[in-house]
Amino acid sequence: MELARTIAMTAAWILLPLAAQLWDRRHLDAAARDRAWNAASWGAALYAFGPASMLGWFFVTRRGLGRVLGVPATAALVLALFGLDALLEALAAGS
Repeated sequence: MELARTIAMTAAWILLPLAAQLWDRRHLDAAARDRAWNAASWGAALYAFGPASMLGWFFVTRRGLGRVLGVPATAALVLALFGLDALLEALAAGS
């Protein structure tokens, strides 16, 4: 069960920020989309930093105080991942 939990958390570590960034990208104007990362940089940031990549995402796609939005976005994703991990641990302990 520990292996399944590790696989699930590793996938969630990358897929949750990816889903959030894809959703955000659809709502950006053309200028902000042009500032966004190319595919290689985007994938590297997601792989290396997981939810912390939201800080960089908001930094490159926003101007001015909009960049600060990366902090609550990162915090929300980290809390969601902690919740998922706690749920998986509880499920493992129950079985």
